[in-house]
Amino acid sequence: MVNTTKYVSNRLGTAVLGLFVFVFSCKKGELLPNMAPDTFISIQAINLTGENRLNSTVNLTWFGTDVDGFVQYFEYKINEGEWIQTRTQDSTFLFRIDANQDSTDIDFYVRAVDNEGAVDLSPAFIKVPLKNAPPAVAFEKASLPTDTTNLVITFRYTASDPDGNATLKQGFLRANDGEWEEIDLRQKLISIVPSNPAAMGVGNASVYYGLDAQPSLTINGFANGGVNVIQLKVTDIANAESAVDSTDSIFVKPQTGDLLVVGGHNTSITAQYEMLVNANYTMADFVNFAGNGGLNQPKFWEPTFSLMANNYDKIFFHTDEANFSNPLTGADGKMLDFAAPVIQSLIDKNKKVLVSTAFATGANLATIGGVLSIDSFSSSRGQAFFTNDSFATSQGTDYPNLQPMNFLLATDPFYPAIDAEVLYTAGLTPSGGWSGPRTIAIRRRNASGQVNLVLFTVELHKLNKLKANQNQVIAKILNEAFNW
Repeated sequence: MVNTTKYVSNRLGTAVLGLFVFVFSCKKGELLPNMAPDTFISIQAINLTGENRLNSTVNLTWFGTDVDGFVQYFEYKINEGEWIQTRTQDSTFLFRIDANQDSTDIDFYVRAVDNEGAVDLSPAFIKVPLKNAPPAVAFEKASLPTDTTNLVITFRYTASDPDGNATLKQGFLRANDGEWEEIDLRQKLISIVPSNPAAMGVGNASVYYGLDAQPSLTINGFANGGVNVIQLKVTDIANAESAVDSTDSIFVKPQTGDLLVVGGHNTSITAQYEMLVNANYTMADFVNFAGNGGLNQPKFWEPTFSLMANNYDKIFFHTDEANFSNPLTGADGKMLDFAAPVIQSLIDKNKKVLVSTAFATGANLATIGGVLSIDSFSSSRGQAFFTNDSFATSQGTDYPNLQPMNFLLATDPFYPAIDAEVLYTAGLTPSGGWSGPRTIAIRRRNASGQVNLVLFTVELHKLNKLKANQNQVIAKILNEAFNW
């Protein structure tokens, strides 16, 4: 940038001197003609070449003077374009570089118009040297799943351009060696799901934006039941292309049955549930969200868990009262609280949901209570014991009695909501002045009278003294009550 003080002063002095000479050359009483305004750009030249040229986003400032009135507005034009009126004295311009060109020069003109409509006949001018910079795109690494995922790959990404993000033109996505497909650059949360979740091998995958329930496009080259590398690239308005960014290898597990078993327990207890399900149901898929210190849980319950679970007809969710931290956001909560909106959506879509869980004393039911048809817990002091010589008995069904192998010091009987049917009550032993309900399991029906929710608040793996009965209950729920 150069110092323009002397330049501006000389022009102003010349204008004033001209007016002085003109005034004294006029006869007394004559009206002086209006003088046109002068226009100045704050810098006289931009002497940059080669790699030092400006990017396509440039801020320019200007001003005007009028010795016998005032500047009313300005007009500017770019190259041979039309004059554009403005009342501002600066603007940030996004200059366009022609497609496939690396650099260009922009001719910028600005002229003042005074209060009588007189226009500066010698507009201020500057040549703006531009060089296009390529854009960039990157996966948000923390948002990606670990090296293995069930059906769904969800991620966030960023795209930018040194010339200004408004110069970004197109984004492209592909899986492995598949074809590049254009994506909407306004959508920064993307999920990829095999179009046929049960078909093993390389094929098509559906791409979902944000929380959309329907896919927006299809890509090929996706390996269901295999390893995938997802890639991104972007282009700008000059057709400059970014470097390609790639994920690490991600193995995608396919769907093998119509039952999804979701675990929220440690490895030992999770194994018990897998044995219990496999002994009484064929072709179930398992995922343990509590595994790896809780890092296996979805980073995005919506849409990741929702897109996964919606491929199944039945969902068995077993967890306890422990808190988990979301591996992406760090938010703490019960796993069922994270899953509650998805569970409600599944039930609304006539999926069948079995939940086995436990609640901490004083648990807040604001998030999950309505979803699971729990009205409330006892507010009395003390605890309810479930001794190993007592039974849980079914109410109005042919379900067998259940019994704990061990003495359960604290249970979670509850008052069911009005839309629930009591499935099991337990012979509980009050302690410390406790009084309250005896319900430990309910079921709920849809508008057609079909059972679409079963809830146990004494965890099913603890009701294992009569193992044959425990197996029979699992079989009756999954194969009979949910068989519609």
